[in-house]
Amino acid sequence: MTSSSGVRIRPFAAVLTMVALIAGASSAAGQQGRTTTRGELPNITAGGQTNWTSHNLDLDNSRYSALDEVDTDTIGGLAERWSYEVAAGIDIAQVTPLVIDGVMYFHAGPSVIAINAVTGEEVWSLELNEARRNRVRGPTYAEGKIYAYNGPSLVAADAKTGELVESFGDGGVLPVVGMALQTKYPDTYPPTLDPHELGYRITAAPAYHDGTLYVGAALSEGHIPGGLVIATDAATGAIEWVFNTIPQRPQDDGWEVAADTWGDGQRAGGGVWTQPAIDLDLGLIYFNTGNPSPDYDGSARPGANLFTNSTVALDLETGALRWYYQAIHHDLWDWDHVTGPVLFDVTGADGETIRGVGSAGKNCLLYLWDRETGEPINPMVETLMPTESNVPGEVVYPTQPIPYNARGVQMTPFCATYVHLDDPELQAQSRPMYTPYSIEEHLIVAHGGSSFGSPAFSPRTGLLYVTGKNAAVSMIVRPLGDSLEPGPHGDGHSANFEELSRIPAYTPTTTLTAYEPASGEEAWQAVFPALSPIGASGNLATAGDLVFQGADDGAFYAFHAETGEQLFRYQAQRGIRSSPMTYQVNGKQYVTVIATNTILTFALP
Repeated sequence: MTSSSGVRIRPFAAVLTMVALIAGASSAAGQQGRTTTRGELPNITAGGQTNWTSHNLDLDNSRYSALDEVDTDTIGGLAERWSYEVAAGIDIAQVTPLVIDGVMYFHAGPSVIAINAVTGEEVWSLELNEARRNRVRGPTYAEGKIYAYNGPSLVAADAKTGELVESFGDGGVLPVVGMALQTKYPDTYPPTLDPHELGYRITAAPAYHDGTLYVGAALSEGHIPGGLVIATDAATGAIEWVFNTIPQRPQDDGWEVAADTWGDGQRAGGGVWTQPAIDLDLGLIYFNTGNPSPDYDGSARPGANLFTNSTVALDLETGALRWYYQAIHHDLWDWDHVTGPVLFDVTGADGETIRGVGSAGKNCLLYLWDRETGEPINPMVETLMPTESNVPGEVVYPTQPIPYNARGVQMTPFCATYVHLDDPELQAQSRPMYTPYSIEEHLIVAHGGSSFGSPAFSPRTGLLYVTGKNAAVSMIVRPLGDSLEPGPHGDGHSANFEELSRIPAYTPTTTLTAYEPASGEEAWQAVFPALSPIGASGNLATAGDLVFQGADDGAFYAFHAETGEQLFRYQAQRGIRSSPMTYQVNGKQYVTVIATNTILTFALP
């Protein structure tokens, strides 16, 4: 690749030697958690069983299910069958549960809970002894185990019993981020290191393939020294390879590409917030990266800041860098690339198959690449942007890559990129996207886009479905320069602005947009109410030609996948910020979504 946004990397010969470092883990003298059994496993009959084994269902992150009992003809009969409520104050709002052989598994604070997916009755619960401050989005299933996470550690439990797997890490708990840092930088990070104190935590389920777990580590706002992608043995926890999204030293993979994009400044941020995708035929793993740190003051990090705000492809076996594409250079808006990448195959105008990867951003733009080469499917144009800033020492990057469609026209954004207000005084403060914030006056910039909920791709329709949010914020920047230090609570974000306000004259809305990936054309868009400017939920596509979508006002929708026609609406009593899922037990299809602290499960009569 020749553009400044993306580059294809030649294979590297070096392979990180597999090591197993459990040093620094808590002593195995005490139990790591307690399992309580409360009910029976469901009765499985000869009817069909269809599982949901990871946050985005499969290695493609497709969020597409082949189930079709609930379809465009039967959707009117969909009704709530059961609900399960966790205690108030326990955060499951962004969780997508798993279902394996009729048992549903999910995170709930420091606990992992299994319930009967037919009745909603609890089967077992595992409560970890050490509870970390951590937002969770659900576990992963593999090899008869449930893999969850707690702060910077992975947790393995037996799926049937809920007992911790003693052979994994230290009694079922693996301090994987600490081990990765010790493996990659042994002269910097001692065995006694607690990576939580550096701002690291795991915020999404690992991906799994052929005995290996692939896990990302965030938190950009913790001013971490680069996000991590870690490959670890699923049976023992041994580290296989580690990739740092912000190369720190010449020996780090990608250093020769990224080193000069930070000047002599700090190299921080770039967390990996969501689950990666894997192409087994190409032998590549794909992930998206977060913003650099500090968020709004880039004076201590001059340059494009690779590999933040990027989609990155690594060799699945070795972790070597294969290609990258940076969607936002020198981010000054907290527009981290937090959705998981989604893989798709579509037919191009020439009749050839396009093997693509797509990623939706907080800046309301959808990026589409050839997943083998990293080349854009359609033109990506480096476009001049506003560069004026009164933040001391700030050098704003002069261009940003903007995706165009096959007709050579800028792709239609899936949410507003400029805020139109009825209030003339406020309208005078409104600025286009990519306008840097000020240290002296409130500037209003569109800020919604796509967040932690990944898009879905339906091979039946050939459409990619992106959830977005029309929203805006206004703030005054507090300059930080190079004063920020790594920390466990994400203080780098809140320290970087004097005031942050939502715009009462601008009512947020949620969008669901269908795109044709080959052409980049919008097929349809649905717009519906929202309460908050904060986005989170993704959507679910099914072979019933339906797309399910939740909203933070508590509405749960189903749309016709071809036309966007609304076919179903259910009003929950709490907001929905989770991504829905579907499964089949004993031949019956169920659809589940979480509303704040309540699991809602629907089925036909």
